[in-house]
Amino acid sequence: MDAVAGFFAKHEVASLELPTGWFGRPYDNLHHLTEAVPFGNHVMIRLDGTQVLTVEATGTRVEGRVLRIEIRGGTWVWTEYGGSRTHTDALGAGAVQFHAPWARS
Repeated sequence: MDAVAGFFAKHEVASLELPTGWFGRPYDNLHHLTEAVPFGNHVMIRLDGTQVLTVEATGTRVEGRVLRIEIRGGTWVWTEYGGSRTHTDALGAGAVQFHAPWARS
């Protein structure tokens, strides 16, 4: 998905906000994009080499330092930090948002 790759090319890292809320505390976790692969009506977004977000995207837009992806649903597969336990969360309709941090001076 070009919007995701372009956003991360510009900002390098971003925090993740799912339809259910922030993954971690706001702006606490900064993720690197490993890959974004479209297939059919879905896109698979791999972060940090291990976390996998798969969504049925209906639209995207960038507003300043935020990439918003409207979704019909999807899954978020993540591994606990410092561990190997994997979790799979179902996502309902709403938006996935990537928030780039402000540049430090």
